[in-house]
Amino acid sequence: MMLAQLIDEYVTFKQSLGMRFRTESRILKAFCVAMCDIDITQVSPQSVENYLVGTGTITTFWHRKFEALSGFYRYAVTRGHVAVTPLPLTIPKRPNAFKPYIFTHDEFSRLVEITNILDERRRCQVQSVTFRTLLLLLYGTGLRISEALSLTLSDVDLSERLLTIHDSKFFKTRWVPIGPRLNVVLITYSKLRRHLPHPDRNASTFLATCLGEALTLRSTDRIFRILCDHAGIRRMDGGRFQPRLHDIRHTFALNRLISWYREGADVQCLLPHLSTYLGHVDVKATQRYLAMTPELLNEASQRFQQYALNRGDV
Repeated sequence: MMLAQLIDEYVTFKQSLGMRFRTESRILKAFCVAMCDIDITQVSPQSVENYLVGTGTITTFWHRKFEALSGFYRYAVTRGHVAVTPLPLTIPKRPNAFKPYIFTHDEFSRLVEITNILDERRRCQVQSVTFRTLLLLLYGTGLRISEALSLTLSDVDLSERLLTIHDSKFFKTRWVPIGPRLNVVLITYSKLRRHLPHPDRNASTFLATCLGEALTLRSTDRIFRILCDHAGIRRMDGGRFQPRLHDIRHTFALNRLISWYREGADVQCLLPHLSTYLGHVDVKATQRYLAMTPELLNEASQRFQQYALNRGDV
């Protein structure tokens, strides 16, 4: 069977089980392009190795590609399309865990202020107020960028200070309450949004271009990169990636944790609430967002010191 045909069959099978399978689908289709859509029996171990390694150093994405191909070849073997898999037997060690970039309050303030340059760019279809609102929305709620860009007019209930997130990463719809300060920001933007086109009426996107169209992830990421450069925000710790939009979500989670420590709250008890708010399936997923920064370490140390002193009094 031709490789492309079997990959399509496999992806369809996985999605029929209720899986989104988006990343895996992209990986497998890229694999098909690299192999030039030959018969699956003609795929050689060397060509698979070349695809996995790519052109740069081995990253965690090597393992993502390997896992996607492993699932595909299990499917192919059990259905008799190939006798053995051409996957490598030696698996390289995973690189060090990725460290997100945590924005300081000063950095984020500069980033918000610099959005004014968008109104000076003639070809930019995104108004500065729109991108500024997007940044503040991400910073104040920790939404995934895809969730923020997918919000429609009917999803934003400003009278109840409530956002409705439909079919998020794990096929769940959830409500996200917002604070009064962020609500004022969204109310201000919504008044301006009324003057933009509404191609789908209430189903039109809340954050829209000058033409009333949805912001794309690609254009949003490109604008974000421009703003970071103008604001002088760069990571200098040798990290592989420069600050990303998704890092604002990490920053939100960390700021929430630090605030709870300062308030003297029971952090361990509240972590499941943060997990639900972020749309995670469990607390383990949330814990991966909580990078140990000097500020967090200081707050945790103070909490432990207070605990130790209280125990000593007893």
